[in-house]
Amino acid sequence: MKPTVLIIGGGVSGSVCALSLRRQGIEVDLAEKSIFPLANVCGCCIGGTGLSVLRSLQVDDWVSSEGQRLERWVGSMGGYRVEVPLDSGVAISRERLDTELLLRVKQAGANVMVPVSAAVQSLDRDHVSVLLEDSSGENQIKQYDLVIVASGLNATGANRLLPWKEPPHGPFGISFYGSTSHLSTGSLGMACDRDGYVGVVRLEDGRVDIAAALKSGSDSRQVGKPVDRVLGILERSRLELGCIEVQSQISVTPPLRRSRLAGKGRLVAIGDASGYVEPFTGEGMTWGMMSGVAVSRLITESSLDELGDLGDRWCRRQKQLLASKRRVCRLLTTALQNSILRYGTGFLLSRMPSLASPLVSHLARPWNPSSPR
Repeated sequence: MKPTVLIIGGGVSGSVCALSLRRQGIEVDLAEKSIFPLANVCGCCIGGTGLSVLRSLQVDDWVSSEGQRLERWVGSMGGYRVEVPLDSGVAISRERLDTELLLRVKQAGANVMVPVSAAVQSLDRDHVSVLLEDSSGENQIKQYDLVIVASGLNATGANRLLPWKEPPHGPFGISFYGSTSHLSTGSLGMACDRDGYVGVVRLEDGRVDIAAALKSGSDSRQVGKPVDRVLGILERSRLELGCIEVQSQISVTPPLRRSRLAGKGRLVAIGDASGYVEPFTGEGMTWGMMSGVAVSRLITESSLDELGDLGDRWCRRQKQLLASKRRVCRLLTTALQNSILRYGTGFLLSRMPSLASPLVSHLARPWNPSSPR
């Protein structure tokens, strides 16, 4: 006998988890409250590690062929321009990526429920009760052996049962699509200054994805509107992007830095639902995909009698998997807020780009799902 599993959220982490579970013969229901395609506050980049996760699910060929290959990282920090070649990486819009992954989930035999919202009602010793509600207001309560929350920053469906370990604070996110003729195809640009940092990349359809993490607080709000602050960072940078025209709605997130209890009993959280630390160059999506595969392996390693404490075991497994990565990323983002460190880093890398090679190699390193890290 195999467990019945509900995944709440059909984004990258939820879809990858569903694909991994279906490859191992486990029945999966997936509830997604939105209709795809759906724009997402995201840098839209997947590094080599993320591509290796998709390769294990036989999805990497589609992503590589449909996405835009990334060949270089171009940074602006401390008044210096830095160019570093990239070993691997792809830029692809979340509208196309999320839609394709969810289609693959359906083709793999999962029961995809869209648009359906899901909220955990109770967490019991031998099951989880979930309220499912569709767009017409019809609702039902179903019981599952396991529930996996993959519904993004606000962890819709499990806030009460998986409390904050670190409440939301720090910078907030903003993203939108724009246009400029000065950003070359294959370049991932990043501008860092006192007000935050901004990433820019040209997508497979020619649009320019612009995603930023801006300082929050009353002092920062006096600087201006979020979109004006983003454009100001780019204008002050050495990326030389020229005039940027905003071509979409502006998406804004609450404060980004956060972490919650990743699991309890038969309930677990993966991806952004379990925490967020302003990752660089698509690391956030990569971490979500790694979590989706790792928790699916933990499920298949467990007997039905062992599922009652799967959430507690997932807390330990996730720490092994992501703690050091999140720590390094937080150190980097914190350092870039310091003007002296920005200047020193920009100065060194502008003269010796090879100093960035260890980080580039780390982002391109394939991940082995059999390894705890």
